[in-house]
Amino acid sequence: MDRETCQEQILSQGYWDFIFPGYRSLSDMGIQDDRYCIQNMDYGYKAIYINSEGMEPLSIERYWYNSIPNCYSLIDMEALNESGITAAQNYPALQLMGANIMIGFVDTGIDYKNPIFRNLDGSTRIAGIWDQTVQGGTPPEEFAYGSEYTEEVINEALRSETPEELVPTVDTNSHGTFLASVAAGGADVENQFLGAAPESTIAVVKLKEAKDYLKAFYSIDPEAVCYQENDIMLGLRYLSTLAEERNMPLVICIALGTNFGGHNSATLLSSILNSYSMTMDRIVVIGNGNEANQRHHFSGRFEDMGERRDVEIRVGAGVGGFVTELWTSVPNLMTISIVSPSGERTPVISIRQGSRYVYTFT
Repeated sequence: MDRETCQEQILSQGYWDFIFPGYRSLSDMGIQDDRYCIQNMDYGYKAIYINSEGMEPLSIERYWYNSIPNCYSLIDMEALNESGITAAQNYPALQLMGANIMIGFVDTGIDYKNPIFRNLDGSTRIAGIWDQTVQGGTPPEEFAYGSEYTEEVINEALRSETPEELVPTVDTNSHGTFLASVAAGGADVENQFLGAAPESTIAVVKLKEAKDYLKAFYSIDPEAVCYQENDIMLGLRYLSTLAEERNMPLVICIALGTNFGGHNSATLLSSILNSYSMTMDRIVVIGNGNEANQRHHFSGRFEDMGERRDVEIRVGAGVGGFVTELWTSVPNLMTISIVSPSGERTPVISIRQGSRYVYTFT
């Protein structure tokens, strides 16, 4: 399929995104038509974009659970002193300043004009930016969407009086810029600031936001900012390829998180990150979650057969729907029942893979 047609499908709200590892095929879901766009990831993973017209409704029981991309949101970051980085930088003889190392970020982009991302001569320290949201430029090789801005183009823009005309990528959220500054920012004497690896080379992926159908599937607020698992995984391939071209070790820095999945490293993003971490000259750094006090999770342990546990789920005012997931270890068997705010109770539901139950409350 040509790149232009593939780009239209990737960006279209009418096309659904699926992720497949090398050991699964589209025939697993009964999809035989070959008129779809495919974007290859590392380690045999693929992102596939399929026209939703004529497809069965999106559901876990119809489509493989991990094939439907999860949505990831931004995670807060803390300052250098809290992590002990400043002490490590000042340790004699170690020279832990990031020289000859590439640090890659998959986030909201970067303010490439900021002086902390430049060398002493004013040239950029950024090896490349893939902005998935800008479609007017040239995508990276073997990708069909977004625009890539190389080090040469960024330097040309920095020498220009109107850099935005050459490199129009902008970090409107500032989360990616903040993350890159903490990890790789150079010295800002006036503000007494220094990043963890101020001599490192920087690579950046600016993620496009999740499609509307996926937000609706997970009952996410349409105005919420979140990013699709497949776009993140494709961004990882871009970073790894860039590091390989430069023959540099790569530190992959991700400050994104999700409440979905079993939190047991079984999601496809977790699997591919594990593969990167097992590869020579690749290190993965993940930001911790910042929802510890939000009460989004519940865990419990049953000691005896027939034991029962009541869990209250609070739903905010005006919320039209929500998604919750229940995870347990095999071979344990669990049943549930749901009580509505008005006191109506469903029968005992036996959780079986591939089963669907519909109950209507008054």
